[in-house]
Amino acid sequence: MISGYLKYLYNRTAILSGKKLNELVEIQPNARLLDLGCWDGINTMQFARKIKTRNVFGIELVKKKADEAKKRGVKVYVGDLNDKFPVPSKSVDVAIGYHVIEHLVNTKQFVKEIYRVLDDNGYAIIGTPNLASWHNVFALIIGVQPFSGPHVQDNYHGEVNTITQINADRMEKVFKKSKTQEGGSLRHLVVLTTRALKKLFRNTGFEIEGIYGFGYYPLPGPLDRLSAKIDPNHSHYIIIKARKPGKKTKKTN
Repeated sequence: MISGYLKYLYNRTAILSGKKLNELVEIQPNARLLDLGCWDGINTMQFARKIKTRNVFGIELVKKKADEAKKRGVKVYVGDLNDKFPVPSKSVDVAIGYHVIEHLVNTKQFVKEIYRVLDDNGYAIIGTPNLASWHNVFALIIGVQPFSGPHVQDNYHGEVNTITQINADRMEKVFKKSKTQEGGSLRHLVVLTTRALKKLFRNTGFEIEGIYGFGYYPLPGPLDRLSAKIDPNHSHYIIIKARKPGKKTKKTN
């Protein structure tokens, strides 16, 4: 029963955060979209359809997945997001990083590169788990590693069996990764709080347009959504929208 309720909470968080990310994307025909960690390109092309653009680019570390994204119409650079992006300066209007920044070592370099490749008035949307969520606070109180990380191994190797099983099932479903397969490729390395994420973007030169929280555990339904909206600092997942200052252009919403 507890496991089922936790799965419900987690799945609800994933659905609501994904829906919000799509709402934050602006309709801007011919905009240049860069998906950071584009994986197989399914989400990338969904973003592109919402924006109404065919100028779709991605950076992906796993070559096999990059090849799948190319078949879907994404112009993919194979590269490591810890390094300088293989993309010219001011060549992008929209940069999206969904479930990515927490897997990187050099988060400051990552945000600086986003700023570099964005054109004036371009914007970034980044989604990531929140280190200060109540379920991570609870984990620390009982003396275990925070559920959102940082992790010692892949993020489905935890110290609480119920949480481990939920994560393992999701990793197998989403990433087609065996529960017994090792490698550390899905580890969360640097997990930020809401305030740290905002500070990182502001210090890089961005203007913060919005910060949104999802998953206020263990509250259900409407209470969950309302609490996460009022207090994103303790929600499970956070999305930030930040814009590079520059010339003002007319938006189409």
